Parts: sequence; structure tokens; C-alpha cells
Amino acid sequence: MNSGETAAPGASVHRGAQIEVEVEDLAFGGRALARVEGLVVFVEGALPGDRVLATVYRRKRQYAEARAERILRPATTRVEPRCAHVAICGGCRTQDLDYAEQLRHKERQVEECLAHLGRVHATARPIIAAPATFHYRNKMEYSFGSGPDGLLTLGLHRRGFFDRTFDLARCHIATPASSEIVAAAREWARREALTPYDTRRNSGLLRYLVVREGIRTGQVMVNLVATENRPIFASLAEELRRRFPAIASIVLNLTRRKAQIATGEEEHVLFGGPTIEERLGGLTFEISSNSFFQTNTEQGERLLETALEGLALTGQERVLDVYSGTGTFTLPIAGRAREAIGIESSEAAVRDAERNAARNGIGNARFYNEDAMESLRDRFGLGTRGPGIPFDRPEIDAVLVDPPRAGLHAGVVSRLIHLGARRLVYVSCNPSTLGRDLALLCESRYRLEWVRPVDMFPHTPHIECVAALERTDQV
Repeated sequence: MNSGETAAPGASVHRGAQIEVEVEDLAFGGRALARVEGLVVFVEGALPGDRVLATVYRRKRQYAEARAERILRPATTRVEPRCAHVAICGGCRTQDLDYAEQLRHKERQVEECLAHLGRVHATARPIIAAPATFHYRNKMEYSFGSGPDGLLTLGLHRRGFFDRTFDLARCHIATPASSEIVAAAREWARREALTPYDTRRNSGLLRYLVVREGIRTGQVMVNLVATENRPIFASLAEELRRRFPAIASIVLNLTRRKAQIATGEEEHVLFGGPTIEERLGGLTFEISSNSFFQTNTEQGERLLETALEGLALTGQERVLDVYSGTGTFTLPIAGRAREAIGIESSEAAVRDAERNAARNGIGNARFYNEDAMESLRDRFGLGTRGPGIPFDRPEIDAVLVDPPRAGLHAGVVSRLIHLGARRLVYVSCNPSTLGRDLALLCESRYRLEWVRPVDMFPHTPHIECVAALERTDQV
């Protein structure tokens, strides 16, 4: 190195190197972060405040990734995890971090995502903590696979691997019944010598076992996802019915797609009806096997209350709910507005939403089975819906959007700005895409009033939040 030159950041950090580091922070996504010679190092198996000996397994130009081999000095915020699978599971990455610290990091991560990705500098309202930090999920998807010995496994994915699963003993964020049903289904599949689906070869029979439970009704649904129908599945239904009286529905979903999605193109009811019931926000909802419903009932209710606060309804508004699903938000909104309109691309979800509206006696909610961008363009934009068809363009006073992790398509953002509703509430499951979308909304026609995280999934990196926006006079 010539005189006057400075070493590149992390010059001594290379693949295979052992490094001793002080973990400083928890990055968005749940990875522990340290710095060595100015280089960011993400450390697997460590927590903020730990001093660890780690081995580098990946080196990039701007960062490195390492795996903690030994904790030299544990953080004062470390706690004993309940789950035996914490070290290998891709779910509860922070179960060994004090819950108050989990909340603090999530709150800060929301603010950083908005500032860095959305250029929106806002102090988040205090995060809403979960009343229950274990056994809170009302739905879990379990994957069939093969162990190193070739024996069929049924459980969850190993951290960092899309095609490797491990046998689940017990999941502490699922309901106790869920783990017991998994054990029974695994035992049955091994006894019948059935083959798990192989993602790489696109072969095999059993793909997923999905267990849903109505936390407030006690009703359980089991959804088996397989590549083809077999008469033997009747024996699984019989065994589960006998061992678990709370099961109200057993459904078989068939799919030949390679996509790793626990839904099917064809459905067969093996026992009971095609839906179970759950109560949320004072309403009763029927939930089918492939429809979306808030997976944490108790926190789902707090998320709903926060969204309603953002809408600030007086009872006179016409409200549009984009990505309305089974009507979890739409129907409670209808109870506080003149009219609620839902847009949802899933036909099954729309059927559920309409059935839920009828079941709860709600007559001022309507749903359209349409793509969000096309619906906003054609149904709520300018022009006609087709040759000779008059355009139905209701005035919209408030909008709620609850998009998937990818956030809003730029075309949807553009249409929402054009629509110009007085209030806009954004329910987000990804603060990074929320920041990106807020940048577009706030540089044009809206002002961010407040943002509030809601901890839907304790011990996981997942962050849900609600952003309330008000239209300005600027166009």
C-alpha cells in the first residue's frame, strides 16, 4: 500500500476468518449487526450487546456475513428461549431477546425505513405490544420434507433454506392443538409410507399441512395440500376427527404448481364444512382454506382499531378498502360509515366477504372481484367501463389500503393520488415498501399525520404498522 493510502474497510475480514466482535444493533429483518474496521458484518446467532467469536462465511464488497461460534459475553437483555428449535428455525429469531427490547428495535426500524427509503422523518407513535407473546397465531403452515436419513419430516423450514425442513416437536407461537395435530399427521404419513414433495425434482405427494384455529370459537380447520387425490386421505381425516374433537373442517387442496404456496387449484372437503368461524371486531367471520384472515386474532383487533382511528369516520363517508380480503377491515368500516367498498383479486376471498356481510346483517358493504390497479383505473377513474356502458364513479371520502409485502404498484399509487380521498390509511406489513410508497404519496398530495407500529408477531422480525395520511390542497 502506497504512502497516504488507507486500507479498505474490513481489509482483514475474509471468508473463513474468525473475528471477535461486539454486536451493536439489530438490522431490519432481524439480523444482528457489528462493525469491523468500518465494515458492516451481519452475525447469525447473536443479539445486540453480545460479544461473540464468529466465523465469516460470506464476504461482499460492502458487508460480510458471519456465524457466531461462541458467545464470549452475553447481552444483559438475553433471556432463556422457550423453544428448542430457536437455533435452526427461520421464524422466532429473537425469542431469546427480552420482549421490551424487541419492541424498541421494531419501533426504531420503522422510523429508519421511513427516513432512509421514504425521506419521511417522523417519530413513530409508541408500538402496540402484544398481550400474549406465545401461542398467539391462529394459522400455521407446516411443510413436508425428508430428513438426512430419508425419513419423512413435517415441520418448519430451516433458517436460510427454502427446501430443508425439520421435524417440529412444538411451536410456541402456534396454539398447543396445532403442534399436536402436526405430530399426529406426521405419524400417519410415516405409517402409510407416503412420499413428501421434492421441490427440486417437482415430484412426491405431500406438500403442506395448514392448521387454522378460531381463537374465540374453538373451531379448527386442517388443510392438507398435496399433488394428487388418494383414497388414503380419508383415513387421515378419520384419525384426526377421532383424536381432535375441535376439528370442524378437514380440506384437501390439490396443486401441481412448483410455486411454494400452501394453496391449491382444486379443493375437496374431507370432513365437515368448507369454512370455520372466528370473531373479530364484534363480527363473526367465516374463513375458507385459501382466504386471508389476520393470523393473530387479538392483535388483529388492535390493528383494526388503529386503522379506524386513522380513518376518523363520522358516519357519512363512502370508504374504499383496497386489497379487502375477506372483509376484515371492510365490514367494521361499514358499521361506522355510510358505505364501504372492497376491492379484492381473490375470488374465494370475495365470496367469503359477501357471505360474512350477509351473516352479520351488513347491507352497506359491497365487494368487487377485481385487480386493484385495473379497478381504480376503470371503476374509479375517468372514461367508460366499456362500449355504451355508463361509468359508475362514486365519490370516495376515505381509502384504506392493506397491500402484500411488495407494497403498492406505482400505478395504484398514481390512481390513489388522482382519486384524492380526504383520508388515506395505509396498513403495512413491510416498513421498507411503506417508506417507498409514502415518498410518492407525500411528495404529491398527502401529508403523513402519524405512523404506529403494531407488534403482530412477537419474537419474529415481522413489523406491521398503520400510517394515517391527510390530503393537502396541493395537487
